[in-house]
Amino acid sequence: MRIKHFISDRYGGVSKPPYNWLNIAMHVGDSALDVKRNRQILYKKAGITNAQFANQVHGDMIVEINDFIVPPSCDGLITTQFSLPLAIMSADCFGVLLYDNNAKVIAALHAGRMGATKQIVAKAMHLMRNRYGATNISAIISPGIHSCCYEVSLELASQYPNRFIKRGRYLDIKAIIYEQLEQNRVESIRDYNICTCCSSDYYSYRRDKKTGRFASIIWMEE
Repeated sequence: MRIKHFISDRYGGVSKPPYNWLNIAMHVGDSALDVKRNRQILYKKAGITNAQFANQVHGDMIVEINDFIVPPSCDGLITTQFSLPLAIMSADCFGVLLYDNNAKVIAALHAGRMGATKQIVAKAMHLMRNRYGATNISAIISPGIHSCCYEVSLELASQYPNRFIKRGRYLDIKAIIYEQLEQNRVESIRDYNICTCCSSDYYSYRRDKKTGRFASIIWMEE
């Protein structure tokens, strides 16, 4: 059994400005035909034939699935099924991919400010441990907006502990994610360590407003 993952950038697709080029999201105003073509390009790049997406709502709900279904309204997907890739869409939010080789369970989480604040990462690990017997969970963290670029209002900044606030009003979402991973004794962390707002290789809602989404995908192969 092998755990595999793929994180796309914005290159190689057919979408036109402002979505250029490999936008995989249907909900941002792009041509549905172009998005469908982009998803096929995405699957070919990843070496898969399909992926399970979610209707992401910036919450903390996690849905357990055993087969491909109509995208559920949630921000986390978990499965023990082989050849069932789980996909998260991002344009500043972090895709957090979790897996345990021994328990044969994987999860894909959409961890933006709201999801991270609501502890979606910790909740997913708790579910993996208590329902599936995971004991050696590892994590992959996609590109996402870093504290260098994520300025929030002073009122919002005041709602977070000082350890998550940089330079007065810059929120560090990834620090919130890391704290949940470390508190739950994650086995290892692979961090892409790329700020989407700084890097033009990725979509960024904070930078561009009207833009596409890239994908973070994880799956198991026998």
